[in-house]
Amino acid sequence: MNKSQIAKKYSKALISTYDTALIPGILEGLYTFQKLTGADKRLKLLFASRVFSGDEKNKALKILIQQIKATQETEKFLKLIILRGHLPALKEVINASASAYNEKLKKTTAVVISSVALEKNYIDRLKNALKNLTKLEVDIDSQIDPSLLGGFIVKVGSTVYDSSLKGQFRLLKAELMK
Repeated sequence: MNKSQIAKKYSKALISTYDTALIPGILEGLYTFQKLTGADKRLKLLFASRVFSGDEKNKALKILIQQIKATQETEKFLKLIILRGHLPALKEVINASASAYNEKLKKTTAVVISSVALEKNYIDRLKNALKNLTKLEVDIDSQIDPSLLGGFIVKVGSTVYDSSLKGQFRLLKAELMK
């Protein structure tokens, strides 16, 4: 089973098992745990290795959960992932679970990349247009990339709307090369 399949399985389990109000806290705990294990190779080896017993991993997890102040639900979910040997897919599990959670709430996040910071009224207009297009509540994650020269790129899920000058030049170049 690849990481994507593992992530879908765990995200479905998370969404169907826990109350919607608990999921943001669980996701936050998972993300914090992932950052810690990503930053410390010894921790990652402890939880991913088959050298250590389940009891040893549980003791270490309990201590780590207390330090990061994660919920009991996060601890249970992490135990399941660790004991089944799926820790390498944790990042994908977090992303799939966040997507499933947003889908359940009928929300999505659009990444807007522009050459300059966008004004609030423009972001609000863009948010309304995307809401009408997707039929979902849209949060905007605004990023700046000066190499775009002008215009912007909007990414909603797997759909990309590119109205940047850089993108237009790329299309023009492709047409001229034909």
